[in-house]
Amino acid sequence: VDSNANSGEVCLYTIRLNQEQVCTKGLNMLKTAALVAISAVALYQVGIAVYIFTTLSIHSQGEFGSIMAVVNDLRFQYPVHFEMVNRVTKLPFPNNSAKRYYEEQKDFFLKAAEEFEIHPYWADNNAKEGMGFREVVTERVLGMYRQFQATGRMDYRLEKDRCAMIEFFRNNNIPHPAVKKMWYSKEAVIEDLKSGAIEKMVDNFPIFLKACHLTQQSSDGTFSIKTPAALKDNEENILKFINHRWGYRSRDVDRPWQDKGDKLTDALTPSYEIQEPFMQTGGNQMHVEGRVAVGLIEVRAEVMWGKVYLVNLDATTIFRRDGKIEDYTSFMGGVLHMPPEAGKRVSWLRDEGYIDCVIEVSERLAQAAHIEYVRVDVFIDKGDPKNCAVNEISLTSGYVYYGHEERMVNLWIDGLVNKRYKVFETDIPVHELKSA
Repeated sequence: VDSNANSGEVCLYTIRLNQEQVCTKGLNMLKTAALVAISAVALYQVGIAVYIFTTLSIHSQGEFGSIMAVVNDLRFQYPVHFEMVNRVTKLPFPNNSAKRYYEEQKDFFLKAAEEFEIHPYWADNNAKEGMGFREVVTERVLGMYRQFQATGRMDYRLEKDRCAMIEFFRNNNIPHPAVKKMWYSKEAVIEDLKSGAIEKMVDNFPIFLKACHLTQQSSDGTFSIKTPAALKDNEENILKFINHRWGYRSRDVDRPWQDKGDKLTDALTPSYEIQEPFMQTGGNQMHVEGRVAVGLIEVRAEVMWGKVYLVNLDATTIFRRDGKIEDYTSFMGGVLHMPPEAGKRVSWLRDEGYIDCVIEVSERLAQAAHIEYVRVDVFIDKGDPKNCAVNEISLTSGYVYYGHEERMVNLWIDGLVNKRYKVFETDIPVHELKSA
């Protein structure tokens, strides 16, 4: 302080100094509080992600199907965090096991393409070398859309219209859970519900009322009814479901083909079906959680050029046609893509012939539809290796493959680009084909 300053100036200086010190302390406190808040939020986000990952890991070792039920719950409760965890499984770690398998199977599938008769409808696919799996799926959707606009063809009803799918199963002797009735009038299904006709036509519960025009999972097109009493007690909610879903249209969210895909499903005629459960030899061994039948084994077979490339169980285990079983339930498999050989929890499905049934029915379906690629979802009867049944199919799969999709797509593209296939000469729409 200047020695010549008067007392007033000294006082003002002191006040300013104190104010600066107070401001500095205040700013430091704010910075500290902000850092604490940011750290707390970050820990919270990480904590949720860890919770999701841990929950999935636990359920991957639980009842068959339980992980699919918990996936639906977690995706609904924590959509952003679930996507974060999902992306972790897609980190660019190479799957050398998938690469070796592809190299071993490549010649077999190229020959299968040369012997395969493809329906002209599926041949309209402008796939190109170097495309990824989803890009080729998008090209398929664009091909379907071109044909719809040009000629009004709706062969995509094979999957996108569940009632047409069931008719195809029936016409081609594809085993499937019993469907007791289909309705193409909203008033008709409501009348059968109110009159008690639905209860009289079914023999086994739980039953599933499905909107045939809503096959995407995001559309929530299934209403499960666990008991005859529930059919009566939930009549008001069932009516709400029927009325709301009749005018609802699918939205294939988070898919690169959504724009044209939604236009295709917008053109579908609304309809409903009532389906009984898949009956197993040992009786009903499942319970319904949401839209998932927990305790019922459902696998997804990837069929390329009429041959099964792999079978996926609960998005955690992959059965290969060479007999190997890859386990993706752990960090090593699910994240690093270094899957160990699966253990006894699932190996019995291979050893006792259950996977053989899945392969046989899936390949027969693909050949009946003359479709070069399709995912076939199959129920397994724990008790009878020969009693498997198709639940549904997918033309536009977005499933988890842990790097196998990078190899499968090469086989798909090669057959299309090089036109290795033979053409099945017909004008009959795919969904109306019938076995001889």
